[in-house]
Amino acid sequence: AAPLPADPLRALTEHLHPERLDLVVREVRPETEAVRTYILEPAPGARVKQLPVFRAGQYVSVELEIGGLRVTRPYSISCSPADTAESNTLELTIQRREKGFAAAHIREQWRPGSRVTASGPLGQFYYEPLRDLRQLVFLAGGCGITPFRSLWRDLRESHPGVVCTLIYGSDRQEELVFRSELEKLAAELPDRFRVHFVLAEPDPGWPGPAGLLTAERIRQLVDDPGGKSYFICGPPAMYRFLEAELRGFGLPPGRIRSEACGQEDVSRRPDFPAAVSGRVFSLRVIEGGNRRDIPARADETVLNALERAGLAPPAQCRSGICGYCRSRLTSGRVYVPPETDGRRQADRRFGYFHPCYSYPLTDLEIRVPDNPLPPAAAKDSEP
Repeated sequence: AAPLPADPLRALTEHLHPERLDLVVREVRPETEAVRTYILEPAPGARVKQLPVFRAGQYVSVELEIGGLRVTRPYSISCSPADTAESNTLELTIQRREKGFAAAHIREQWRPGSRVTASGPLGQFYYEPLRDLRQLVFLAGGCGITPFRSLWRDLRESHPGVVCTLIYGSDRQEELVFRSELEKLAAELPDRFRVHFVLAEPDPGWPGPAGLLTAERIRQLVDDPGGKSYFICGPPAMYRFLEAELRGFGLPPGRIRSEACGQEDVSRRPDFPAAVSGRVFSLRVIEGGNRRDIPARADETVLNALERAGLAPPAQCRSGICGYCRSRLTSGRVYVPPETDGRRQADRRFGYFHPCYSYPLTDLEIRVPDNPLPPAAAKDSEP
């Protein structure tokens, strides 16, 4: 008859699936000239003292405050669940990009002892024995190798019957991340793990294959390419290219898994309306009882416009998939790349959209969900 003084199920849920992780950088490890791995552990006094379980291939969304703006960026976890259980650390492997906003900030600011706030593990890019075949092909491009490191480490220990072929495309040899670890893995378990490096700009003495990851190249490197499950992670252009290349293998849709592909230069897409390129529209934002008008460029996502104006609606994947930023479009039109449109049919019918991967085509009025964190002051910096 007396109520329980504590809710054990809620406590278990918060332990297994925390919404927020307060972390600190333990170590920074260089991988290549442009890529570093950041080893994170629970910060002193953090509410979550034991890092949660996750599926190999998932990511966390990192909160950053840059020039007074609060932004989020998803980064794949590059260690395995067993690594985290043993060391109570998470590893994020992040590439410095020429025009990167968040990655440049991380490279300049994250040092041993730096505080980091992140979400709990998220994402659907993982191996599922009930769904996926035991014959796997990993197609990685550039720093898209990151989630595969978590996956191959987990498969080695937890799924002894799985056979995996990794085809890793990069521009040059010196840009190959985790190369020595991959070569060691292939040498130790040649019957289970096969690794092929394909360079787009090889040196004259490069002994391996060169060019793009075409269907013909995959046929050369993979036995029976139609009888495999495929996992793809890399730059946005790689997804569109491989979608067409894999079509000839006759694969059912469930045989191809893609990591959320992140931001791209939408003006280069052939289906993006050229007439709106370079235009700036008015975006009326309604959050609770507050209204605010801000500018929004046609070639930037609605979420980027909101963050640049000092507004910080909830966001996680930034790829149109997870629905965490789901908002109501009350007037106007947006462009959504078809392959990243993760909305339910009911949302499309009743006017809901994902600002993180939607681009304004007209003036807009939207209703965004409340963010539990206070918004940062607006600045002129660009996320």
